Order: sequence, then structure tokens, then C-alpha cells
Amino acid sequence: ATSTSLQDAPSLAPRPLIRPPQVDKTYCGHGIGEYFHCAPNVPHYANNKAKFSMKPGHCFTIEPMINAGGWKDTHWPDGWTAVTRDGKPSAQFEHTLLVNETGVEILTARLPTSPPLWWEKQAA
Repeated sequence: ATSTSLQDAPSLAPRPLIRPPQVDKTYCGHGIGEYFHCAPNVPHYANNKAKFSMKPGHCFTIEPMINAGGWKDTHWPDGWTAVTRDGKPSAQFEHTLLVNETGVEILTARLPTSPPLWWEKQAA
């Protein structure tokens, strides 16, 4: 028999607010030039202290780490692997951009001829 009583219904109690993703403030984008990681540092969060203007010819990266929990990170004993301090999931991506006379070219953009990504294969 199937019950339709309220006691068997899912709880309608208020749920805690879900915190929006946080951008890790430890890392930033950077210039690409004579050296791989060079000025300027490009913060990925609001109200930062960076004060510069990009001009034609400047090449730089954006590579935020987006965390499901807080923005603070720590490292594994290997001294390289960064993880969130609270153990929540994090995702990171990177693009390289070149400022030109008419705007910005995304040097790492996918092309129409790029091989499909795994989720594009699954959707097909």
C-alpha cells in the first residue's frame, strides 16, 4: 500500500542558504613575456589592489580556482598540489589572452576543428 500522509512527505523545513562559489585569492593570472610567470599579476576577485591598464601587445593569463567552499587553500606534502583548506571541491581553468588594437584575442580558445570534449561526445 502507498501512504499519502504528511508524515511520509519530504521535509519542507527551511534549508540553509547555499554559499556561492569562492575564488581562491592566493593565486592570480600573470603576464606572459620573456619569462613564463611575469608581471602583471592579474587577481581574479573584486576589490583587489591591482592598479594597471592593459595595452595592445600585452599577453596575460586568467586562471581562477573556483572553490565550492571557502577561498583559502593549503598544499599537500609534495609542495605543489594545492587543495582547499576545508576539503571542498575546486576547479581551475586557464586561458591566455593577447590585447590587440581592437580588443582581446583568446589565444587558447577552442577552434571549430578542435576535437570534442568528453561531455560533447556523450551528448552526441
